[in-house]
Amino acid sequence: MRRFALIGALLLSPALRVQAQIVERPVPFDSAGLVTVMTPYIAERAALRAPWWPVSGDFSEARLYTMNDSTYVLAVGRRMGIVERYNLSAADRDAIRAIVSRLPRDVIAARTDARTSFVRNQTLLGILVYGPAFAGAIADNDASQIAGYLVVAGGSFFAASEISRRTVISRAQSDLAFNMGHNIALAGLGTMYLFKAESRGQSAGAFVGGLTGTALGLRLARTMTEADAVGAGFGSDLGALIGLGVSSAIRGDGGCTTDLFGSDSCKESRGQVAAILASGLIGYPLGVLYPRNARYHVTAGDINTLWSGAVVGVLTGAALLPESPKKSVAATALTGGGVLGVIVADRFLVQRADHGRTEATQLLFGTAAGGLMGAGLAALFGEPSNNPQPVFALAAAGSLVGMIVTERYLGPSPDAGRRGPRLSFNPGGIFSMAARVQGNHSLINVRF
Repeated sequence: MRRFALIGALLLSPALRVQAQIVERPVPFDSAGLVTVMTPYIAERAALRAPWWPVSGDFSEARLYTMNDSTYVLAVGRRMGIVERYNLSAADRDAIRAIVSRLPRDVIAARTDARTSFVRNQTLLGILVYGPAFAGAIADNDASQIAGYLVVAGGSFFAASEISRRTVISRAQSDLAFNMGHNIALAGLGTMYLFKAESRGQSAGAFVGGLTGTALGLRLARTMTEADAVGAGFGSDLGALIGLGVSSAIRGDGGCTTDLFGSDSCKESRGQVAAILASGLIGYPLGVLYPRNARYHVTAGDINTLWSGAVVGVLTGAALLPESPKKSVAATALTGGGVLGVIVADRFLVQRADHGRTEATQLLFGTAAGGLMGAGLAALFGEPSNNPQPVFALAAAGSLVGMIVTERYLGPSPDAGRRGPRLSFNPGGIFSMAARVQGNHSLINVRF
């Protein structure tokens, strides 16, 4: 009898497991059905908070699921692939939907899906990187190179469109794939140069490096925020420029002048290429650490504003150079000025306000426009001379004024501050303690 009972239990166990299976259906966050993936940017713009929004801290994306339209599950992706799940009631879901539905359409359209920017960026890489590299790798005659270029440049659009159709591309993935696409292509070109490959071998290295960089960018950015991805790209670009400046300062005016595609052996130029490659690759992880470990809020636009500070710093360093300087002196001044400009921009731009991407672009244009106006005034009113220092000096002053004026014109929102509590001393609270008025007049303010 016990044998039959055991056999019956074994036969019924698959049915029980099927009946216990849970099927969750994805649902949008808004009434129009446009926001299927909640990004940190949308959550910030919607000012989502407790008790109906249980998520705190940084996250990569969040998705909403339901089983019976009365209970909901919020799946939140964290860095390192961790997924947290929160139970939401119907009232919580309705509150979130009402708030998200009031957001402007341009905010939702620009942030929920980056497939358009991904296709555009990959098409540009096809025209400027994949196509030329492939053409140089497959043949030496003009007809074959033109045919190869046209096929790869045009095919990049359709390949990117197919990838974006099959999967959701986040803004972080689009940004990092584009940056690593052209940076790793240059790294492949430089690596083949270090191994003394001919021009076709160098082109092949650039083509393989570009495709590898794009694939790595898509993969690595899956668990990144926008600020992480932009910070990684900025760190690599700045690191490569610093490597170029430092190696040029060490190399000085000596050494050979063989270019990157030259066939002659040149130890000094190869050492410079190796320094640029190493500093650019190291810049990727260091760039990610910047927004993750800063004691203040760092947005993707904040990181882009650092380029404006770099422009002002480079022009200032050029203005301090003597007439007809040595190459090592010029490289040291320009590199040091650029790095100092980035540090100052972090202090007075990033720590004071949260910039959007559009604001960062306008700030860079304002900085460049101010520099052009300063250089124009120097050329207009200055005496004819072979000394360019007055031009650089007025260009530096103009770029600084242009950056300040543009920043005040844009009026970005104040910095969101640290994620933990902050204590600040308020002397005015001494005179209002007796009145026991509102908490913002107390002697010590605690902010979150």
